[in-house]
Amino acid sequence: MYVEQKWKINREKNEHARSCPGLIPPDQAKGKILRETISLTLPDQSRLNILLFENGLFSVVGEISLQPSHILPVLENVREKIEHLYPDFYRKLDKLSEDDRRIQALARMENILGAIRNNASSNPALLESVKALLEELESGQASPGCGVPKDSELPEKPGNKIEQKR
Repeated sequence: MYVEQKWKINREKNEHARSCPGLIPPDQAKGKILRETISLTLPDQSRLNILLFENGLFSVVGEISLQPSHILPVLENVREKIEHLYPDFYRKLDKLSEDDRRIQALARMENILGAIRNNASSNPALLESVKALLEELESGQASPGCGVPKDSELPEKPGNKIEQKR
């Protein structure tokens, strides 16, 4: 199952990222010669500073402590400055990232197809909606968004008839 593969490859990618040979904890930066400071704003608007030292070593300090989810953005920000020192590390990171994206697409497809399979018998209009969507996509006339049939177009379930007020 692709979902399990996605978790596995993502975990492997993140473990590899944390093993970057140039990344040192801030307490090991004492005595190192600072070459450059790179500011990084995260999606939550918190800021980190990447301290780039001689010999491709770097450390991260900021408003918040370095979290595992921050490591990939940090590595991308220092990439052009240190990749030549750690080409094998970045080559493997790129391969794992590509595998992660590929498996993610397959896992999404697996989830979508599973949802259709699991709901088709209890929702007959679902199959007709999927067929209509495929025809739209094949004709090139699909528009963005998620269209669903109007209530009036849905078949009634026996015993679930809703009486209208007059």
